[in-house]
Amino acid sequence: MNKYHGVSFLCFIFGTIFFLLGINAGDVEVGFFLIFPFLIGSGPYAAFGFLFIFLAIVLFMFGLATRKSDDTSFDENAYETHHKKSIKGGGVILIGPVPIVFGSSQKIAILMILLSIILIIALSFFF
Repeated sequence: MNKYHGVSFLCFIFGTIFFLLGINAGDVEVGFFLIFPFLIGSGPYAAFGFLFIFLAIVLFMFGLATRKSDDTSFDENAYETHHKKSIKGGGVILIGPVPIVFGSSQKIAILMILLSIILIIALSFFF
């Protein structure tokens, strides 16, 4: 994770906080179209929420596009033969109330199941 991804994560958290404050104040409304959630808002909470979420997306993509390379004579093939990387990942897809969970290991899959349970409980309190 580079510095852009860290700032992107903070912007996403701030945007989410502003949206929650807007929902609490009545400036932001949340709804569903088929299975897709949407936000409608007016006022400063909605404006700052959308601004921070937009910044988070831009910074995240910028972090993916930039690559730190101090040494131009670096041989990637020689590095890969001596250092093996293991990448683990997983995800949750919520289609209505039904979660679809996937992961590259059992530990990640269990973590994603717990995350989906937390998401379903949190969404049930909002709606």
